[in-house]
Amino acid sequence: MKIVIDVSNEKKAKKLIDILKDIPYVRSIKVESEIRKEKPDFESVFGIWKDREITLDNLRKKAWGKVIK
Repeated sequence: MKIVIDVSNEKKAKKLIDILKDIPYVRSIKVESEIRKEKPDFESVFGIWKDREITLDNLRKKAWGKVIK
C-alpha cells in the first residue's frame, strides 16, 4: 500500500519523515521535491482583441509590410 502526503512546510515535512522512519512497518520513504509553477489563467486573455478588426491579412501586412496570398 502507498500513501502520498503533500506537505506545504519543508521543515515540518522533515520532522514527519523522521517520525515515519521510526515506525517498524514502514518499508521505505520516497521524497519528491516538486517545483510548482502556477498555471496561467487562460481565461484572463479572453476579450483582448474585442472591438478590434484583426484579420490574417492585417497581421501579415504589419509583420512583413505586404499581404502574401
